[in-house]
Amino acid sequence: MIARSDHEISLLREYRTRLIADVVTGKLDVGEAARGLPDTADTQSDGPDAIAEDGGDDAEGTDPDDEESSSE
Repeated sequence: MIARSDHEISLLREYRTRLIADVVTGKLDVGEAARGLPDTADTQSDGPDAIAEDGGDDAEGTDPDDEESSSE
């Protein structure tokens, strides 16, 4: 059973490598595939914007770009 799982993991890694190579070389059009996906931006409550609203890393005063613009 472990040997079979190891073999399946190996095949999945090979598939992933091939998939990445096909996307990078343009053999696979990810834009076409992405158009078929549902738009989840409006329904997702825990994206990067949620972190900023909670005072995460993007909280006011912690953005290095803000420091640069204020020193000019």
